[in-house]
Order: sequence, then C-alpha cells, then structure tokens
Amino acid sequence: MNTLITCATSGMGNQIARALTEDNLILTGRDQDKLQSLCESAENRSISVSLDFFDTRSIREASTKIVDAGKLDRIVFIIPRIPPSSNIFPSDEEWIELYKNYFINPLSLLRQLFDENAVNDGAKIVLISGISSKSALTNYATNNCLRSAWLGQAKAMALTLGEKRISVNTLSLGGVMTESYTEKMKNKASDQNISFEQLMENEVSNVPLRKYASIDDVVGAVLALLGPLSNHMTGQNIMLDGGFFKGY
Repeated sequence: MNTLITCATSGMGNQIARALTEDNLILTGRDQDKLQSLCESAENRSISVSLDFFDTRSIREASTKIVDAGKLDRIVFIIPRIPPSSNIFPSDEEWIELYKNYFINPLSLLRQLFDENAVNDGAKIVLISGISSKSALTNYATNNCLRSAWLGQAKAMALTLGEKRISVNTLSLGGVMTESYTEKMKNKASDQNISFEQLMENEVSNVPLRKYASIDDVVGAVLALLGPLSNHMTGQNIMLDGGFFKGY
C-alpha cells in the first residue's frame, strides 16, 4: 500500500503515520527536520517530500516527487490550521489570500495527482476537517466558509470518482487533546486559578460524551475510513465530536 499523508509533521499527521506500520508512506511537511525525524522513526518504508501549501512552486515540485514514488492507494489529506476569526466581512484581499492558502493551493495538489494518474482505482481518500463544516461557529466565521468549500469539493469528487471505486470521505473533528491544545488548556486553567481537571470539566460540559477526542481516537477513525468501513461508503462527512453536533 502506498499512502500519502500531508502535513505529516502535525500532531495528528505524525501519529497517523506511526500507526500505518505496514504501508509505504509518502510524508509531506514544511519542517524538514521534523519530517526527516519522522521518516527515520517509522518502522516501514517512508519518503519525505517538502511541501508548503502556501507556495505554488513547492506544490508543483512536491507533486512531481509524489508521482515518482508510485501510484497511491490511500490519501490522508490534512491542510494547515485555518486561523480562527469572528470577522464576517473580511476585505476582498483577505478573502483571496484565505481561499488561496487553505483551499485553492491545497486542492491543486490533488488535481495534479489525478492529472498524472497517480491515484489507483479503488483508493481511499480521507479529508481531515473540523466541525464548522457541519455546524456554523460564531468565532470561526472564515472557517465556516472554507470548510463548506472543502465539503462541496469532497462530495463532487465522491460523485465523479465513484466509477473508479475511489471513496472520498471527510472526518470533521471537534475538540482534540493534541499536545499543543492540552498545553493551552493548562495555561488557561492557571490563568483562571483553577485545576486543569476542573477547567476541562467546564470545557466539555456541552459535549454529550463529556470529553474531547484523544489523538488515538482520531487515528482510529482515520484507520477505519482507510479500511473496509469505506468499501461501500463515499461522500460522507463523519463527525468525531463526542456528540457536540445535535442535528440529524
């Protein structure tokens, strides 16, 4: 199995890569030191590819290297974290920059891979998203729009690529206790002069399962969508949010 993981040096990308012990991995990221370290620690065959989604030249060069590595069977598509914003009316220039960096540029990598016939029939594609793809969030106004664009793209890809038995599904995450987010919550607890446990109890009070996802929860969901679960499932937006989204 040849598996591509973008933004592999992120907390989630790193752990997903480590869990895919039987795959040949193509790992992309901006931080070359972290990327090389991840490749060296992987028990399986791995190839590091420098990729900056904010740079079109970097995307073109990365696409060429990925194509040269062999046809892909699985793709875990992670984009850089979209900065939160409550501004519902960004300037035209701000919108152009946001869509270029977080939608158009990343999407161009997928386009180039399909243009080069670099994805096998029957492949599994998992797009990592956030719950603003399903439920609009006040403090994530721009995320609401960008996540919706990706959701529409995923659905369009699923409809078109279905004849090649390529499944395309989205995994939308709620709160995830990554190392950086855990540290942020600890600092917040300290600022409020309460214990970390008390803060987290307050934070997850509106989540039915009364917890945020662990990295292992995310990894398990991704592995499931890369496996037999998606043999007859495509175009779906799966929520991993502990029940936070209350809609049907």
